[in-house]
Amino acid sequence: MEPAHFQAALDGNLSEFPFCNINNINPDMSDIFNKVSPSGNTLLHVAASRGHVEIIELMVRNFPFLIFKKNYKGDTALHLAVRAGKLSTVKILVDCANQIPNIDEISLLKMKNNGGNTALHEALLVLVESKESVDTLVAVSRYLVTEDPEVSYHQNNASKSPLCLAVESDNKDILEYILKALPHYDGLVDQCLEGKSPVHVAIEQRKLDALKIMKEQNEVLLLLRDEKENTPLHCAASIGYLEGVHYLLEMSNNWALERNKEGLYPLHLACENGDVKVTDELLRKWPDPTELIDNNGRNILHVAAKNGREEVVRFLLKEDGIGKLMNEMDKDGNTPFHLAASHHHSMVVASMLWDKRLNPDLVNYQGLTAYVICLSNMPRKVLGQRTNINDGNLNASGIADHKNSAQVNLKRSKEFQKMMTLSILFMYHEFFKRWCIRHHHPISSTKRSRIKNKPPPRKQDLNNTINNLFVVAALIVGAAFAGALQIPMDGGKHDDDHSSPSMLMEVQPEGSASDASFGTGGEAPRAVDRRRWRSGNGLIWIVDLCRSRQNRRPAKKGKMLAS
Repeated sequence: MEPAHFQAALDGNLSEFPFCNINNINPDMSDIFNKVSPSGNTLLHVAASRGHVEIIELMVRNFPFLIFKKNYKGDTALHLAVRAGKLSTVKILVDCANQIPNIDEISLLKMKNNGGNTALHEALLVLVESKESVDTLVAVSRYLVTEDPEVSYHQNNASKSPLCLAVESDNKDILEYILKALPHYDGLVDQCLEGKSPVHVAIEQRKLDALKIMKEQNEVLLLLRDEKENTPLHCAASIGYLEGVHYLLEMSNNWALERNKEGLYPLHLACENGDVKVTDELLRKWPDPTELIDNNGRNILHVAAKNGREEVVRFLLKEDGIGKLMNEMDKDGNTPFHLAASHHHSMVVASMLWDKRLNPDLVNYQGLTAYVICLSNMPRKVLGQRTNINDGNLNASGIADHKNSAQVNLKRSKEFQKMMTLSILFMYHEFFKRWCIRHHHPISSTKRSRIKNKPPPRKQDLNNTINNLFVVAALIVGAAFAGALQIPMDGGKHDDDHSSPSMLMEVQPEGSASDASFGTGGEAPRAVDRRRWRSGNGLIWIVDLCRSRQNRRPAKKGKMLAS
């Protein structure tokens, strides 16, 4: 393409084409109009992007097939005209395409560029990006919808239809216009709608007004499911959208009992997300939530524990009838406690051990307890080797520190969570049960016999493990210092009727432990157990308890630690 011709099309200057007039083009000059710019644009593309009507009419009248020619991005001249908001140009191009014989009269409107966008997609994308209503773009969108309403159902490469983009644009007028223009006969939506459901998009972006418009104009849309067979209520529950959950349940309570492809109910997804308010709302929709089981045989407590949702776990354990789920097994024989331990969710493990209804010694179908699973997931060097707290190569996450390494969030560190979970289970199984026997706490005869017959841990293994726990305790305190002044949600008080005297943090040791317990006074105060446990003092206390017990044992060769 000659630069002069490109500039003439850009400026709309017909005088630069001496071989043309308003009524005709010299046929011998057709090669000029078929040439393209470096980006693949024809002169029609260039003129259409600027809205020069005279040149456009001249070219489409003499060379109509230029209308269907694409540049290197897959854009037709119509795509560029729409993007520029040139309504007159859009009408000329569409009208001309409709008059071409032996051509699908609306095929131009369905042509997609490399991004999978039709002309209607482009109009709405610009509207979304503009963050405000642009009258010319709204007018262009209305015209394109009128010419072919079903294009509103076609998806682009991002799996979004123009209907979804209308939801994202926050433009109520264009959304209502599209919904009114679409035919509503049965089955059409299922047959024609591609990609994401516009209802799911509205929920994901928390656009309640868009939900209400779709309910008024085409309620069938609210029955659509995504590729995982999630209903709109599943979607709202999974992101903690309480207002959307309320609205959908007002329409039908039965949606709370719909399952997706994995057999999950909306309540499962609310527990997985960790939203207590949404969980509470959905929990009221069925008299016995223990019946809500997914394809893996997992109940709502399984899901919350597996995903480390401590607040949801604590909430569920306070609800009537939910406690019996603590010892229920899934298809692999795993209880919620197994899943919490195997995924190293330390605070969930601690919260469940607090509950007297828990049986922490249950084995799954592989014969493993939660403690054994946690042990098997730990590197041997953590269990059997001494760790030096003064080692300069340790950072807050317990990982070797390098100059260029990014700071690892302590609370999210996998190694930290593993050590914290193991610390809790280690103290419970290796010390606390023996303490219960010595102090005549209620314990079954079978369990009492098994504990007495089990040899205590070797001194060297105990020393190494305690040293490692000191490292974790120090790291926890350092990370928790910034949040030490924050008031916990429960104010440090525990009114749970199911609180168990068997929880390790509630143990009162004989005598007084070392002052290294950072203000615990050598004991584990009941009123603030959970707050101190969160800040790391609980872990320091149990380690200090171990150390004090170890120091009191008789120094006789071969004699095991007193239990």
